[in-house]
Amino acid sequence: MLNGRRQVAYTPPARENIIRRKMANLEKFTNDNDKIDPLIKMAIMHYQFEAIHSFADRNGRTGRILLLLYLKLEKLLDIPAIYLSEYIIENKSNYYKYLREVTEKEKWENYILYMLDMIEVTSLNVINKLDSIIDLMDKIESKIRAEKPKLFTKELLEIIFKLPYTKRKNLIDAKLGTPKTVGNYLMELEKIGILKSRKVGKEKLYVNQQLMKTLEYTTKS
Repeated sequence: MLNGRRQVAYTPPARENIIRRKMANLEKFTNDNDKIDPLIKMAIMHYQFEAIHSFADRNGRTGRILLLLYLKLEKLLDIPAIYLSEYIIENKSNYYKYLREVTEKEKWENYILYMLDMIEVTSLNVINKLDSIIDLMDKIESKIRAEKPKLFTKELLEIIFKLPYTKRKNLIDAKLGTPKTVGNYLMELEKIGILKSRKVGKEKLYVNQQLMKTLEYTTKS
């Protein structure tokens, strides 16, 4: 604050023709077949987008979505399934500090290293989380086989891990039985503590609570 007023750290371009020209330049840079390492290019591309500040709101969120789409475009991700926002939120002060250093001092090193660290840490967290989910699937498979052996099928196990919750329609669509039959399957899984039913409007959802907890908490590296 200066004299009771908030200090302006950065003023993005405001005129439409300037924004359009800069976005066209960004598009060309993104799609050029050059020899820049794709992760370095990703960091530069992200800075450019955030500096252009193309929209009145949600530039940060859109910028992070573009990161994932670019990694997919470069075949560094099969599906955009890593959560980059968490790293940026947890390290927000450095994120803005390094962006500002690029703008004011053309100092790129700290910013690029920050972005590379973001990819590494987030990717390792996702791998750890996937390992935890695979372990959980094995444990739940063993539990069903031990306590409800006639109930177990590979298809049923995969359905209750496809999302943190399931419902009768998911099992019916997978041709696992009639509405009454699949309803009994879900109730039996609730009886042995694998699922927990919740009424949402007129529909009953069955939540895989252990999977939910695994998805909620990221393993720190």
